[in-house]
Order: sequence, then structure tokens, then C-alpha cells
Amino acid sequence: MHQRVIDIRTDFLQKLSTQLVHENQVIFVETLRIKNMLKNRRLAPAISDAGFGDFIRMLEYKCKWYGRTLIKVDTFFPSSKLCCVCRQKNAELKLQDRWKGPNPECQTEHQRDENAVVNIFVEGLRILAEGRSVSACGGTVRLACELKHVPVKQETSLETSSHAA
Repeated sequence: MHQRVIDIRTDFLQKLSTQLVHENQVIFVETLRIKNMLKNRRLAPAISDAGFGDFIRMLEYKCKWYGRTLIKVDTFFPSSKLCCVCRQKNAELKLQDRWKGPNPECQTEHQRDENAVVNIFVEGLRILAEGRSVSACGGTVRLACELKHVPVKQETSLETSSHAA
């Protein structure tokens, strides 16, 4: 019975990771400290059943296979504590607080998880634009934006005077 549950979970994670890799060029994920999350005895069974670690590993190797980019946003990035509108940090927000009341700066009300998704997306784009090393196509690449100089012909005074004659 346990093996059947494991097989069903693995099948689901394989199909989901394949779908994500096929539908997206760049995938942003937040790295999580699973071992620390498992210390919460109430949530530990649900967290371990979800298979977060397996899912990230599947995304990593499939991104390499298909030439996609996987960007990992750091665990300590305050994704749920930042307002995605005005970028004001709410340091008092606790884990059990699911709804964030109106932000005093911009008067926006957020659902915590949706706000975190937007912040992870924006941070992932920043990491990508910054050019930090990311995993892509089987190796580590440097995404640097180089300015390309356009060749410009410079005429000498002799050439301009000969054209005038």
C-alpha cells in the first residue's frame, strides 16, 4: 500500500515537472529549508508527503535536459513580508497570519501567498537580469548583458574634402 502511494506521488511530480518545463523557458522557485519545516510535528506529515525536495530535483535535471533556466530565490528573501506594490516590508507579519491588512504605505490589501508569488517572480527576474550564475542546459552560464559597439565609419578631413570637390 505504501509503495502504491509513493508511486502515485512520484508519477504526479514527474508529470507536473515535465509540464512546467515544456511550458516555460524560465522557472522561478523559492528554496525551502525542508528539514526545519519538518520540525513542526503538526505539519511534518503533510510536508514530507508533498515531496518538495524530489520536485526541485526533477525540475533541475529536466531544465538541464530541455535547455530551460531554473532560478532559485533564496530562503531568506522576505517574499511574504514585502508588499508587492510599494515594496514596504512588514516585519511583524507572523507565519499564522494568512491575510495582510491594508498596507499603511499604499493601502493595498494582500492575500499572503499571492503576494509572495508576485515577490518571488520579481526577485527571480532581478536575479536573472543581474546575471548571477544560474543552471541552464547542463551547465552554469553567466547571463551578462554586454553592450555591443556599433561600428561607425569615421571620415578623415581628406575624405570629406574629396567628396565636396
